[in-house]
Amino acid sequence: MTLEPGWAERMTRHAVERRPARGGFVGPRAKLIAAGQRLLLEKGDSDYTIEELVRRAGVAIKTFYRCFPTKEEFLRTVFTTSVTGALPRIREYILATSGDPLERLRMAVTWPLVWHRENESLSRVIAYEHVRIARTSPETIAVTGRPYEEFVRELIVGAAEAGLVRPANLDWDVHIITSIVTTSFHTLVLGMGEPPEPDRGALAENVWRFCLTALHGPAGPAAA
Repeated sequence: MTLEPGWAERMTRHAVERRPARGGFVGPRAKLIAAGQRLLLEKGDSDYTIEELVRRAGVAIKTFYRCFPTKEEFLRTVFTTSVTGALPRIREYILATSGDPLERLRMAVTWPLVWHRENESLSRVIAYEHVRIARTSPETIAVTGRPYEEFVRELIVGAAEAGLVRPANLDWDVHIITSIVTTSFHTLVLGMGEPPEPDRGALAENVWRFCLTALHGPAGPAAA
């Protein structure tokens, strides 16, 4: 399968753009989140001040504290919104691109690693925020990852109903597969380890091969 160049980056960037609410009105909370997303991408980390944020958002500092009790809670919201905001369009793209349940599952498993290759700077920001927030608020990470887990679950069920995979334990299979994808993403972005081959781009397909084997899917060229 060949993806259209830049597909993942465009969908992710669209997800973090500020979209007016009904009637064209954008509330202060949405303005702050959008400004926080832009600052995160521009600076490469969350080390910006609330004063910088409110200037960028065009709101008063007291408005910030009406919306968020602390900067850390705000940053958690920015992270969760950025990650989960991309998924509906990723899901829409995958479902529209292929009607093959196995190919859909393959795309869902490999897209975070393909996306990394297309936009390393954005990937790095997301990965660093993931690690930072996980230290103090693992529940935020759990909530953020749930929509992706549910999408993978949906696709595994679809492939199983088509007789293409045979999950041994759906709950555990979803948990382990999404954990492998997340760990592999961090391996690429944060330098937590090097893949065994010099071609880092091969990681996505090897993760898919591993997951497909675990799901008792077809082997050989038809699975690629």
